[in-house]
Amino acid sequence: MATLTTVNYPTNVVANAFSPSSSTNPKLNLSSQLSFSSNHSGLSLHLNETTLRRREPSSSSPNTANFAVVASAKVEPLKIMISGAPASGKGTQCELITKKYGLVHIAAGDLLRAEVSAGSKNGMLAREYMEKGQLVPNEIVVMMVKERLSQPDSQEKGWLLDGYPRSSSQATALKKFGFQPDLFILLEVPEDILVERVVGRRLDPVTGKIYHLKYSPPETEEIAARLTQRFDDTEEKVKLRLQTHHQNVEAVLSMYEDITIKVDGSVGKEDVFAQIEVALTNLLEQRKSAMGSLAA
Repeated sequence: MATLTTVNYPTNVVANAFSPSSSTNPKLNLSSQLSFSSNHSGLSLHLNETTLRRREPSSSSPNTANFAVVASAKVEPLKIMISGAPASGKGTQCELITKKYGLVHIAAGDLLRAEVSAGSKNGMLAREYMEKGQLVPNEIVVMMVKERLSQPDSQEKGWLLDGYPRSSSQATALKKFGFQPDLFILLEVPEDILVERVVGRRLDPVTGKIYHLKYSPPETEEIAARLTQRFDDTEEKVKLRLQTHHQNVEAVLSMYEDITIKVDGSVGKEDVFAQIEVALTNLLEQRKSAMGSLAA
């Protein structure tokens, strides 16, 4: 909501050419477009544009110059990162988060797989690393992520970055591009549970839905017959991926330690989301409270 605030400055702080004592120099109306942005620690104020327009002197205040400041206050949308090992439940929680909070879901893994599926140069390079259970080099991924975060919908609605960054160098690259999260969510799941989740995971190539042979089996025999397994969803490859993940996660956390929440991802999806919901709701309440203080 726009707020109009008039600030009266003594004429001795105004240049002589604009002095109200001069009949040939009417007072000036200074209109400044202001916007407020928010982060986890509070609110910051940005001056976007300043214009001057003439206004006739006020007969009630002949010794002051009046400046009208137009302030447009808007809380910036949430910027959230969610991370965890393969099969830690990021995708499921992202669906729940985006449904409730309206954020744009951006999965780095989906961006990579699209390139691999298309058989592009970057996709073929990425596949070599993925098959070895290694991280894909930054230069292949970082520009795709940057461009997606820069899209208008991400800027207007806020974003939920799923599975990226996975290393300190990727986190550093995002920071250089100006992308800093309000909250970093880490899903923690014991390794034996992760292996079981991955090995039993299946994909429906028709609908794109993910199933699990034990925890979320297909609804019909027809669907079961067409399910496929990702080439890297084997016990051998997932253990390599977990090893790589553990080697890099601490470095990533060190960059976001003041905004990180660790969530128990071994429980049911509703209980996992309840933990996340508390953190996001508290963050929003803090921002609303800060905005209320400014309005007062």
